[in-house]
Amino acid sequence: MSQNNANQDGTSRQAPVWERLHSLFTVRTTDEGYEERPHRRGMAITMSILVSSLLWFTFTMRETHTRIIEMPTQVVNVPENQALSQVPPSTVRVQVSGDGWSLLRLHLRPPTMPIDASQSEVQVTDAIPDLPSNVQVQSVSPNVMNLWKERRISRRVPVQLRADIETPGTHDLLGPPEISPDSVEATGAASVIGELDYWPTAYRSFEDVRDSLHVRIPLSDTLNGLVLKDVEAVTLRAVAQQFTEGTRELDVTVQGQPSTQTLVSLEPSTIRVRYRVPLSQYQDAQDAMDFFATVSYDEIRVDTTGYVRPNIELPDDIILRDVEIIPQRLGYYARID
Repeated sequence: MSQNNANQDGTSRQAPVWERLHSLFTVRTTDEGYEERPHRRGMAITMSILVSSLLWFTFTMRETHTRIIEMPTQVVNVPENQALSQVPPSTVRVQVSGDGWSLLRLHLRPPTMPIDASQSEVQVTDAIPDLPSNVQVQSVSPNVMNLWKERRISRRVPVQLRADIETPGTHDLLGPPEISPDSVEATGAASVIGELDYWPTAYRSFEDVRDSLHVRIPLSDTLNGLVLKDVEAVTLRAVAQQFTEGTRELDVTVQGQPSTQTLVSLEPSTIRVRYRVPLSQYQDAQDAMDFFATVSYDEIRVDTTGYVRPNIELPDDIILRDVEIIPQRLGYYARID
């Protein structure tokens, strides 16, 4: 009696599951003749496709396949007094066969192939690292690697900054950008190092710089690891400030004529100087005593045009930009007293 009850309980528990599966593939109609729950048919078809695809993929991966694997290379055992003068291939194409699961793992995580630089010629097949036992190597490309080496030397070369620093129209840099360190010690094959004129930085662009700029910029490596360097990055420093426009009226002095008499006079005898100056130095530029204009008497003596250009002496400790002289030429005449 108890056994019958157990069978009935098991049947009652299993029945809903089979009823759900059956309902997915069964189209019910209402009294009016319309299909009930049409989305169930689409769900059933989708599940069938997914299960079929999973089964097909599982059985396919158990079969033997052939695939080309790109294995990265790593040069090892370079003699201390030598360096490579040419870059060997960075990858090797290895055609292998094996079951799908092993080849998939090999494709996702290809092993690194060590290239022994103590030799001049390397048989690539012998350098292939250990592979799973069920994977066989069929071919390798290239078959042979020639390692070209030369005498190893070191040389210090300047660093070339590759950067664009832009300021708004109201600002300007106080001086040229500075990099530290400004040189790098490069070590490599003699023929490669001998052709180095400078070492460039990576390109960087800075916009709307209004204040101090202090950033690290990595050095570019255009030689693909052939050359070693003692630093990997430099520090860029630049300072920008707000500038304003200033003007000054300057008397022009004739230099070189006898101090006891005035032989020539200028027309006009004053000029206007227009310039841009940091806002913090505006008043200093207006009051500077070492801001003056001159012309040379010797230049006047040999002149045949009747005009000379004034020379401007600018203060040493004040930053002046875009200096403009008005007028740019002065007439002169001999004085008769």
